[in-house]
Amino acid sequence: MKIAWNSSQTTRSTKLATASPSGGGHVSEQALGELGTLDARLPANPEDADALVARAKILRDLRQFTLALADANAALAINDKSAAAHFEAAQDLDGLDRQKEALSHARIATELDPQNSNMWFFRGVLERQRADFAAAVASQTRSIKINESLVALTEREQCQRRMGKTAEADADLRRIQQLAPRK
Repeated sequence: MKIAWNSSQTTRSTKLATASPSGGGHVSEQALGELGTLDARLPANPEDADALVARAKILRDLRQFTLALADANAALAINDKSAAAHFEAAQDLDGLDRQKEALSHARIATELDPQNSNMWFFRGVLERQRADFAAAVASQTRSIKINESLVALTEREQCQRRMGKTAEADADLRRIQQLAPRK
């Protein structure tokens, strides 16, 4: 199950690729332009790990997980201490339903950039998918401490319920209700 973990990511994905009625995808001019810019940048500097990660993100948004993973791996070959490259590899592997490998990269990403709430959130999602609810709660707690979000609170609340920690889950639910926009 894929999770849209942040609204700007979801918006960006929608802009880059829109679904057609036939189930195929239409690549936006914006995505093509961004890919073209990065493709022009890379021959001038083939060791540009940031450009490879940026291109991988676009390819992932276009659901081209194999191509995205190839770029993330190329970035890691250049700089194996890049939290962004490990995070991108984790997301690409998740898209390919290779959650065990994805979790390995997510762990490295959070070790390299322990103040990134999105990385902790995604790590928690992967841990939940593997039914490691205690680890998922710990990761979501780290994410929330860095940057409280409704999506992380909701993930943690659900994991706590799965573990039978209803008091903690109810506390998260109350906080979610406080933060949720009024309709």
